[in-house]
Amino acid sequence: MKVIAAPGPVCYPIVAAKMERDDIDIDFQKEGKADIILDSTVSLIKRNLPISYVTIKHLSVVIPKLGYKIGLTRKGGAADILFRAFVSETGKTVEIKYYEGINDLMEAMKKGEIDSAVVPAMSEGGESLEKYFEKYNIYIPGSCGAAIFNGKDKEFIDAYNLGIKILKEKPEEAAKFIVDNLPIKFPPEFIINTMKNSELNVHRPDDYSKFSELVNKYK
Repeated sequence: MKVIAAPGPVCYPIVAAKMERDDIDIDFQKEGKADIILDSTVSLIKRNLPISYVTIKHLSVVIPKLGYKIGLTRKGGAADILFRAFVSETGKTVEIKYYEGINDLMEAMKKGEIDSAVVPAMSEGGESLEKYFEKYNIYIPGSCGAAIFNGKDKEFIDAYNLGIKILKEKPEEAAKFIVDNLPIKFPPEFIINTMKNSELNVHRPDDYSKFSELVNKYK
């Protein structure tokens, strides 16, 4: 099974599955053709790819709650696009400040430069972007997803669910394996915590046409 994956949380379960399967070939890039393409749901839409399955929900959270001065990283990234879509579509008045990385953003919160931040679900607390949209009856199909080709649905689902099982049963061992196999290095704790605090569940999305419109409007 040939997989092209973004090297972020969306790939963690499929990488973990390689601990017990040797038939998964993962290429960490954004271009090319494969049986499976894993990326954020926002990026799949931007790349004109289908969201065949949602894989992770509630990965990006607003902490401690939505305020006026909001900090984000990665301008133009998935969380930024979704957050800007949310505040614009709901008429919220906020001031967005961008930071180089999570550490800079959290330091800004301590100093009072911002009163809220959109961050990966590294700890309990906060509320996910999906839940903010739900309050206004706007469906967001999740944080991450998969585009499936060549009839590889069952093969993908089995492998991804195996990875989820491994992450839940052996989080420390799985996190170390993932770190060792990623082109971009993250602390094992980041992998353990984001997987623990997100919702890992492979399922078909509902109609996401409105979501596609939002992404294309604010990308």
